[in-house]
Amino acid sequence: MAKGTSVLLRFLSSNKFEDLRDKAVVESLVRYVLFNVALIIGGGFLVGFGGTVILEGNVIRGIADICVGILCFIAIGLLRTKLAFTGIAIVPISVFAVLCVGLVMSGGEKGFAGLWIYSFPLISIFVLGLNIGIVLSGLVLAGTMLVAFVPGLADFDYTLAITLRIIAVYILVFALTIVYEQVRLLKDRWVKQLTNALESERDQIAAMKDSLRVGLFLLDKDYVIQPAFSRALVDIMGTDELEGKRFTALLDSSLKQKERETLEDYFGMVLNRSFDAKMLDDINPVAEFEYTDPLSSEIKILRSNFTTVDRGYGDYQILGNIEDITEAKKLQQQLAEEEGKREEEMKALFQVIQVEPRVFGDFLEDTDYEFDRVNTILKDQKLSGKDAMVMIYQSVHAIKSNALILGLENFSSKLHELENKIRKLREKDDVSFEEVLHITVELENIMREKDKFRDIIGKIESFRGTGGRRQDRFVLIETLSKACEKASEALHKKAKFIVDDLDGEILEHGPRRVIKEILTQLVRNSVYHGIEAPEDRKAAGKESEGSVRLVIKHVGDKITINLSDDGKGLDFEKIRRKALSSKILKSEEEAGDKSRLLNAIFAPGFSTAETADLNAGRGIGLNLVRERVRDLKGSIKVQTEPRKGTSFTIIIPYEPAQDLH
Repeated sequence: MAKGTSVLLRFLSSNKFEDLRDKAVVESLVRYVLFNVALIIGGGFLVGFGGTVILEGNVIRGIADICVGILCFIAIGLLRTKLAFTGIAIVPISVFAVLCVGLVMSGGEKGFAGLWIYSFPLISIFVLGLNIGIVLSGLVLAGTMLVAFVPGLADFDYTLAITLRIIAVYILVFALTIVYEQVRLLKDRWVKQLTNALESERDQIAAMKDSLRVGLFLLDKDYVIQPAFSRALVDIMGTDELEGKRFTALLDSSLKQKERETLEDYFGMVLNRSFDAKMLDDINPVAEFEYTDPLSSEIKILRSNFTTVDRGYGDYQILGNIEDITEAKKLQQQLAEEEGKREEEMKALFQVIQVEPRVFGDFLEDTDYEFDRVNTILKDQKLSGKDAMVMIYQSVHAIKSNALILGLENFSSKLHELENKIRKLREKDDVSFEEVLHITVELENIMREKDKFRDIIGKIESFRGTGGRRQDRFVLIETLSKACEKASEALHKKAKFIVDDLDGEILEHGPRRVIKEILTQLVRNSVYHGIEAPEDRKAAGKESEGSVRLVIKHVGDKITINLSDDGKGLDFEKIRRKALSSKILKSEEEAGDKSRLLNAIFAPGFSTAETADLNAGRGIGLNLVRERVRDLKGSIKVQTEPRKGTSFTIIIPYEPAQDLH
């Protein structure tokens, strides 16, 4: 029996019951207590009455009463042994049955001794159960009727009226006791069935709760986790020390102090029960949050939901559920990345199919050349990290310029971002190996993008069935025309590209790739810095559409390239200010020399543009032109006239035998 149970209850229950949570145990306990009480009270009264009767002169009846009383006390002792309860109880109750009939027979004072029979159905049925109790009570009824109705058997002269009253009251008590016990048994049977159903449902819920992948738990008004929580909660939270722990304290390593305070305010609103459930879901501060597993330090993404439950008697608690959606989020991210890749591929395909295949093939060839050049630079151990960045910057800019001409926006944007990174390194005094390695990895990623273009163009060529020999003249004119067109559209200008003279032999046997690269930069430079906006041209008395003109010819062993525009010419004052502010020219005296100002526009990083974008402003275009011309051992001459335009004349050696490409 549980600690703290009274001594009296221990005594009345014969000190036999330890666990009172079992209903069968409680029912047996009631029988023991009831029988012990009946034995104690009945035995005491019988011994007392026996002594009184003896003093009155009725020795035999007195001794009988005392003997039955002693038997009751013996039964009390026997109940504390290992003997069966029914076996012990049936003896004193059977003796008591005989005594009851005997008391009716003796009559006592005015027949009152027979009143003991009214207690018999209650005692026998409650203690021995319905079946044995009915049999014994029926025997007592039969004996009483026999004694009362058969003349001469009773010492007391019962009248018919008294006899009928005795029998009627006994039958009433007997019947009510049977009905009560029967109802009690039916009630117990119904309660047992209901209990079994509830226990089965409880077990099913427990099994479902433990098999769920969702962590279910209850929080009291202090936001403390209650004992009943699902097994999944332990796996999700990474600890089994959950019971009795404040939920917000569990999130110490995952939420900031302010966020935890906000969560507690939210819990207060949930318990308040005066807010709309949908609104509470919408403002849940931890609807999705990152959680740091205390055991593995793994970062998990959890989804949570909270609602109010009534535990009865106004005890409202918060029912919470938490789900680990880390894997789902990873899958979602992978799907998004795959979708992004497919979208990029579709955009690339759309952009590629709009370009003449021969022009695109030329672009790929030039891009390969620039990447090979970058690899050579990276392998040159004599170059410093800073010098390597300057040279790589030129190649990346050249590739980007060509990509812009063809309308490859995604590819151009990636190259533009890489340019930003290289420019920052170029401006540093010392570039580390790790920084160079990072740029190398970025270049490899872009190389893979370029290879995808090659696959696409191969499929298109295969579909069209048109390979064919590349026409260098067509490719160059198409490329430069697109460069002029793209730059004009980006800057909201109008400009046309015109070829006045082009010697095809130079492109077939001369340095075609370098010539195209140089001219691409010059065309874009002319549109950006030379050609005016349509309204400005009209105001100056010009046609709204500007022109960029090209002449390529060779005389003897020299190639002469002239690219001119009819724009506004060079702004020497703007060049002077920029050259001084960027320390390209050191003094006002140097800045007053036009030849020095013309040299300044070819310096790395020099640009008169206010901001840098995909088209210009980085100060690399003309610097790249000068470096490429120097590589060919050539020269550049610039002529400019205000409001009339600018002309670039490039002279390079012509060595057809080398077939420079």
